[in-house]
Amino acid sequence: MVEYNFDEVQNILFVNNSGRREFESMKDYFSKLKKYTDKTDRLFILEDARKINVKFSSEHLKRLSNVLNQVSKLYSEVHHAVILEEHKNVAYAMMINDGISRSNYHLKAFIDEQIALEWVKNM
Repeated sequence: MVEYNFDEVQNILFVNNSGRREFESMKDYFSKLKKYTDKTDRLFILEDARKINVKFSSEHLKRLSNVLNQVSKLYSEVHHAVILEEHKNVAYAMMINDGISRSNYHLKAFIDEQIALEWVKNM
């Protein structure tokens, strides 16, 4: 389940991403990040994915990076902090970030929510 809450005062999209995530559902989540262009041209995302259950393989990571490359074309900047607990998920986030070819999309994994929020706010 993915829940979205765009805070117009802070200009931050808060995302709660939990439950089972197959490749298609993760791709759909990333694609939905395109719909905030009417609110901002600089997208700041704080995603809590500590309760996510990833059910796709590392073979899908390049395709997910490609989706984020498409998202980045719609914004001048994207700063995406994702809070994770499982080591495999942190590694996947780092590999997705490595596959992002556009210099305006910044994805960073965190284990601490407060530090992730500070990073997003200070960008």
